[in-house]
Amino acid sequence: MMRWLVRNTPLVFLFILLYTVAGGVPLKEHYRYRVLTIAGDGKKGFRDGVADRASFNWPTGVAVAEDGSIFVADFSNNAIRKITPDGMVITVAGRPAAGHRDGAGKDALFWGPDNIAIDQEQNIYIADADNYRIRKLTPDGMVVTIAGTGVPGYRDGEALSVMFGYPTGIAVDTSGALYVADRRTHTVRKLTPDGRVFTIAGNGLPGFSDGRGRLSHLREPISVAVAEDGTVYIADSGNNAIRKVTPDGEVLTLAGGSPGYRDGRGRHAQFNWPTGIAVGPDGNIYVCDSGNNKIRRITPDGVVSTVAGKIIPGRSDGPGFEAEFNFPTGIAVDKMGNIYIADSGNNLIRKIIKERMTYK
Repeated sequence: MMRWLVRNTPLVFLFILLYTVAGGVPLKEHYRYRVLTIAGDGKKGFRDGVADRASFNWPTGVAVAEDGSIFVADFSNNAIRKITPDGMVITVAGRPAAGHRDGAGKDALFWGPDNIAIDQEQNIYIADADNYRIRKLTPDGMVVTIAGTGVPGYRDGEALSVMFGYPTGIAVDTSGALYVADRRTHTVRKLTPDGRVFTIAGNGLPGFSDGRGRLSHLREPISVAVAEDGTVYIADSGNNAIRKVTPDGEVLTLAGGSPGYRDGRGRHAQFNWPTGIAVGPDGNIYVCDSGNNKIRRITPDGVVSTVAGKIIPGRSDGPGFEAEFNFPTGIAVDKMGNIYIADSGNNLIRKIIKERMTYK
């Protein structure tokens, strides 16, 4: 057989070529990531307008609305901004004045809005970190406080009587329940639709251990995300780990646990202060690895790979491994799998798309 193949190699390749052109053999496909800048001029400031002329001041959270609009938690501007599908940036709530006031649009005041989430009714939930509160922005532009007293602390109970230590991350599930990463109490809290807050991970003391609910330990968790099956993923920043809370309440380490940069499986992988976290439509988990200036991807079984970015900070667009970020902290994934990044140190909003590559 081998002698026949050697003697007839040109004929074999001709046959394969003709068969492929005729449609008998599909072309192989693979993807590469490309990073684009979709909003911001890169200068610290506060300006609405055409996306590439708008200014942000340390944006830390992003969320994608049903109509394709991108909402941004503009942390140091104390505002919630919106990037419309036609490329305009507008301020929908808050302004560059720190405070706490409910009300309509720009009459409302925030203080360090860190992360945001959108529910099925297009309500936006805000982890208003320096106000120690959770706020809600309705589709008609009204801001209301839904949890927290404004006094830092650690207390579960009725939503408006609970205390948060420093709420930085927020996610919402399909039932309308909210999950809050409470950084300074080293916990993740759950706010039910009927207005009760209780702890689902951590216990107020920093540490690194798995276990059920409050028997586990976290260290400065900054962000959370929730999957369709109810699994809650945690960027456990102080432990340089990605943790998860299963639907039955077990807290487990999915990946990481020591500082550094290394792809791989489970605890073999390394992160350097992971912050933003999101679940994509493919079930993969996407993470802003802030200290490494990279975007990482984790499969549900814990295999970590790099999507984009270099260790050295910068602001270049381009193919994933050539692009640069500067301490990215916020991340969201739309239903098409596009990834949106709050590139905090660059004061930009970035987008990562998949480009399909075909070859024979």
